[in-house]
Amino acid sequence: MLHIVSSCKQWMGLHSCSYAIVLALALIGLVACVPQPGPPSTATPVIPTSPTKLPSPTPSLPQDWQTRWLKGVPCRPPCWEGITPGQTTVEEAVEILRRSPIVATVEVTTVPLLPERGVVKWKWANTGKEGGVASFHAGTPPSPIYAIYPSYPDTSFRLSDVIQVYGDPSHIMADSYHPPDSNDVLYDLRILYLSQGFWLEGYGGFAKPTLSADTSFEYVSFFVPGEEGLLVALDGWAAFSDMFVLWQGMRDFDYYCRDERGNPCP
Repeated sequence: MLHIVSSCKQWMGLHSCSYAIVLALALIGLVACVPQPGPPSTATPVIPTSPTKLPSPTPSLPQDWQTRWLKGVPCRPPCWEGITPGQTTVEEAVEILRRSPIVATVEVTTVPLLPERGVVKWKWANTGKEGGVASFHAGTPPSPIYAIYPSYPDTSFRLSDVIQVYGDPSHIMADSYHPPDSNDVLYDLRILYLSQGFWLEGYGGFAKPTLSADTSFEYVSFFVPGEEGLLVALDGWAAFSDMFVLWQGMRDFDYYCRDERGNPCP
């Protein structure tokens, strides 16, 4: 599993790969999971539900619906669309999403191979595309939502716009990787607001990112503010948390970038 996580990090961002791993494990579990003898499990008290059919959405949603969080609508991070990591229960999150004008369907499910992990999934009202997941620990009782990973279609967030609203970030992750059996170099760039409970990230890839006020990020994730909340939200990526370094102002990408050995990026 660690090899899969490491390989996935090289080719995809934390946000997109975490979402992909959760869904992949769910599919694997449905096809190949065989019960093993052992003591009765006390996990997974939440009963998975089928997607809830909602009334037809309002045909004309605001054009800026994907940047509501950036405007603090309807709440400021770490709250997203009325759901606050560390506070909002699973039942409350489902009800909030059902009432949201930008959400079409809501589903609660668990990952068979990881019975302690539960997710609330939704689809966007105006596109029908996957909208993201809100994660919780499916214990007894289940924990509040601990992280939210929305997936906005065809949208990016400019760093200067985020700084204008929320101030300077606390940390940055700028790194490079050499894929096995290849001379290629892959790059990643993430911006962290530790005390406000969110991070930004882009797709990563073969082209070295630029870091400036105009740099755009495709993903935003929300978590319980602080180091502990960050580690929980990173989940299988927690081992990479030490690659975040303190923000020291708007420098170029090479100033911050380090490779997998801690050396300056090529």
